[in-house]
Amino acid sequence: AFPNVMLWLAEAIDKIAKLKEDNNFVYRHANTLKQSLIEQGKSEEDADYLSSIRIFSNETGNYGTGLASTSLASDTWEDDSKLANLYLDRMGYAFGKDESRWSENVSDTKLYNQVLSGTDGVIFSRSTNLYALMTNDDPFQYFGGIGLAVRHLDGKTPEMYVSNLRRKDNVKAQTMKDFLNQEMRSRYFHPRWIQAMQDSGYAGATAILDRMNNMWGWEVMTPEAVRDDQWQEFFEVYVDDKYDMQMREFFDKHNAEALAQIIERMLEAVRKGYWQRS
Repeated sequence: AFPNVMLWLAEAIDKIAKLKEDNNFVYRHANTLKQSLIEQGKSEEDADYLSSIRIFSNETGNYGTGLASTSLASDTWEDDSKLANLYLDRMGYAFGKDESRWSENVSDTKLYNQVLSGTDGVIFSRSTNLYALMTNDDPFQYFGGIGLAVRHLDGKTPEMYVSNLRRKDNVKAQTMKDFLNQEMRSRYFHPRWIQAMQDSGYAGATAILDRMNNMWGWEVMTPEAVRDDQWQEFFEVYVDDKYDMQMREFFDKHNAEALAQIIERMLEAVRKGYWQRS
C-alpha cells in the first residue's frame, strides 16, 4: 500500500548497515549474514545487497500468511512446524533498496529464516481503541506469526510486546500477554460487551465465534500467552452461562452453529494439549 515508505526504509537500513560504528548491530549482523551468503555461493556483490534486506512480505500479487485458515484446520497438522514453514514460505520474499528486485524469491538461501533467527523481541503497535489483538485474525497471523517462526527456528518464542499508543498522554509498552488479558477482561468476559453482541443478533453470535477462533490462533502462535483459566472463563461465560444471560437461548435463536463451533474449538484445544482442564 505504501511502496514509497518501503523504499525509504530499505534505503535507510542499507545505509545504516554500511556504517562501521561501535555497537552498530545492523552493521554487525549484515556482515555476518554477508559471509554466510558468500559461503552459500552468492557473489560478493549479491551477498552485500541481500545482507542488508530487512523487509519481507508476500510475493507481489499475493496476500496473507495463510495461518488463519490453516490453524483452524487443526486436523491437518499435529504440530506447529507446518504452520511455521507456511508463514516463512509465504512471507519470505525480499524487498530491498533495489526496487527492480522487489518480491525476489530468496528461498534458496532461506534469507528470511536467517534474518529472523536470533530475534529476542517482537513489537506490534496499537493506536486504535476499536481494534485490539482478538478483534480479527491479522494480529495473530502477522505479529504472532513472527513469534511462531522464531520459536520454530530457535526453539524459543521471543518476547512479545505491544506498543500501546491509544492515549497520547499515556504511551506505554506492554507485554502481549498483559495486553491480551486486559482485552479479554474488559471486553469478551464483560456482561456489557456480551449484551451488545446479543443485541446484534446473528452478527453478534458470529462475532463471539470469531473471538473464539482468534483466541485459538493466539494459542497456536504463542502458547505461553493464553492461559488455561482464560479458556475456562470462556467456557463458563458462553457455554455454562455464568452471568445468567440466556446464552444458550441466544445462540439457538440467532446462530446455533456458532455455539457448536465454539464448543468444538474448545474440545480441540483439550485434544491437542493446549488447554489442560483441571
